[in-house]
Amino acid sequence: MNTIIYRPPKLGDEYQISGCMWASADLWELTDGTPESVAEWELICNPEELRDRILSDQKTLVATWNGIAVGFIAFKRGNHLSLLFVRREFSGQGIGRELFTRCTNDLNEVTVNAARAAVGFYQKVGFIQSGDSFLYKGIWGTPMKWVNNSVNQMHTPHTDSKR
Repeated sequence: MNTIIYRPPKLGDEYQISGCMWASADLWELTDGTPESVAEWELICNPEELRDRILSDQKTLVATWNGIAVGFIAFKRGNHLSLLFVRREFSGQGIGRELFTRCTNDLNEVTVNAARAAVGFYQKVGFIQSGDSFLYKGIWGTPMKWVNNSVNQMHTPHTDSKR
């Protein structure tokens, strides 16, 4: 049995990651089906765009199984989660949660503009909606925010109620 390996992506992974993204999402759930929205999705999944993310100093992590990219996470502006995808046939196995946990243990908060289909996942990992849903270039997003309570607890003085 092969296990999932989590590692920073390297040059050359961008094609696998692009394939993972295409195998993760239903284009018609993510977009409004207009040519503009499909073109935007194609841009997001473009290996050149993904190569730029890999080479950036922003957090990225890839999950692989048997040498195949099955999950990917990428941040922008430090704490804004811009991409999180897990291949459909691997969903429900905790890969998305593990990618998220590995990338956020040192962050105080994270924001995301969640696709409609992903809102439930984000709620399960502790996000709350922080604004109204919007349509940008034919792609729906719901602003959400996550606060890392474990980081905040480490910085908060504890009072002992037992005396």
